[in-house]
Amino acid sequence: MPTARASPSPGGSLTEILYYLGEEGRIVAVDSTSNFPPEATAYPSVGYVRALSAEGLLSLDPTLVLGEDDMGPPEVLEMVASAGVPVVRVAEAHTAAGIVDKVRCVAAVLGISAAVAPLVQDLLATDAALTRGTSGATTAAPRVALLLQFRDGSPIGAGRDTSGAGLLQMAGAANALAEFEGWKPVSMEAMSLARPDYIIITERGVNAAGGAAQVLAHPAVRLVAAAWTDDPTERLIVMDGMAMLGFGPRTLGAALELAGRMGTVPGR
Repeated sequence: MPTARASPSPGGSLTEILYYLGEEGRIVAVDSTSNFPPEATAYPSVGYVRALSAEGLLSLDPTLVLGEDDMGPPEVLEMVASAGVPVVRVAEAHTAAGIVDKVRCVAAVLGISAAVAPLVQDLLATDAALTRGTSGATTAAPRVALLLQFRDGSPIGAGRDTSGAGLLQMAGAANALAEFEGWKPVSMEAMSLARPDYIIITERGVNAAGGAAQVLAHPAVRLVAAAWTDDPTERLIVMDGMAMLGFGPRTLGAALELAGRMGTVPGR
């Protein structure tokens, strides 16, 4: 792969990885999901990672376009490549190994694999801590409903084959919403049948709902929270959405934090 002195970075996780590797100086623009670290928002925006424009990308005179696997649309990327600009899409798997592979891929594209080996080892150490803790659990995995936000009055939950499901598996939890696939609205009945021991929701989702108290008062949530024998606020876990679901370097730490809060990693 050719290296680049400058590259738009469509995809929040890749922007995080470039900063994690100390290579943010190569960035000339980011997409709208790139909100961490905060300094990244100062770069020009190329729009949403799945709705890019060839004109917008080429106007930045990049030597490489580096993006997540859902970067698109495909015809735009074909136009950029036809203009002589290499386009690299980084594969994603919603696993700890997938995060490490993503970091290694970016380092390889930039030609700095040897220099960042210690950072990769740090990620592997966090992965090992997760694996040791969750594989040694002596109690049943907690059932968890992970919510992205509320839309039209309904919570949007993580079903099978989502980044949310991958996060829960990493944290040693059982996905209480595994009966459906993808991100879907969750009815009161479905939430009642799911019987989650914990509800995890993004900070953005909580803020849009008007705060944690409003989330707990929502009929679908209130219904399951009534079965919790301790303080409901202890079982409503609010975290940064990109940290949890972006599957960049922070996601391993987010999974480890969640595992500690739910007791799936003993002693944390």
